[in-house]
Amino acid sequence: MKSFISREQDYALRITTLLSMLSEGETLTASIIADKLYISKKFAARIIHKLSKAEIVGTTRGINGGTFLKKNPEEISVYDILHSIGFKIKFNLCLHADEDCELLELCSYHSYFGELERQMMEKLKEKSITEFQFTGTNKTIFKNDNGGS
Repeated sequence: MKSFISREQDYALRITTLLSMLSEGETLTASIIADKLYISKKFAARIIHKLSKAEIVGTTRGINGGTFLKKNPEEISVYDILHSIGFKIKFNLCLHADEDCELLELCSYHSYFGELERQMMEKLKEKSITEFQFTGTNKTIFKNDNGGS
């Protein structure tokens, strides 16, 4: 079964949410991110690289190096993160501008799917990653307890 959001996009959201919980000037290494989110370091590094290319995160090298958000986390939307990892939303091929459909004038599905797509994009863009910060009794595992600055 194919999911709407890929595993990579899902973990990009989790990584940036984790980083949004850091104090100003703090960083987390890819190893610590991987440990805290129960993913491989290689997978975390690949996602961090894509987020870095999209100017969402920055990285520093050296003994106090690590990953950090380049923007105010309240200004980073769920859509920004998903889009940086290749998310494209299309409910139906008929919604693509380059698709011709002989039934377009007769078919109500086109406008229905178009409206669903518009609403979904709006919802993804209006939600900040800070609204999804980790909570509950296990929140302490997301504290920067080693390896960052």
